[in-house]
Amino acid sequence: MTAITHDDESIVALQAAVGVLAAKWSVVVLARVASGTQRFNELARQIDGVSRRMLSATLRQLERDGLLERHVYARVPARVEYALSPAGQQLLTALEPLAGWGLEHWHDVAVAREHFDRLQASRRAAQELQAHSQTTPRIL
Repeated sequence: MTAITHDDESIVALQAAVGVLAAKWSVVVLARVASGTQRFNELARQIDGVSRRMLSATLRQLERDGLLERHVYARVPARVEYALSPAGQQLLTALEPLAGWGLEHWHDVAVAREHFDRLQASRRAAQELQAHSQTTPRIL
């Protein structure tokens, strides 16, 4: 296992890589295109919940980042296909261990979040009770 170094250059590079994936639909689009060349409408049908506008913006950004290649064929109507670039293929390969971690730990994360949310709710309730008790007049 390779350890993450903490020098400035490595941190900047890691932030850049994570930034590429930060958009909500980026990973889904990359995974769909990984199965082979896709057209816009094919992707739109395969990805539940993505608007055409958001899909278009995501495809443009992934192309800009060099992860997708866009091929336009001069026909009527024009035909446009998207394929993974070599960099996109390398990125998906690099993400496989992270996907494995997600599969292995998703339940632990869900339990930790539930526990945290319960603690936060208890703290808020205690603070509200304390604030209420300080404003309520006491009968002597």
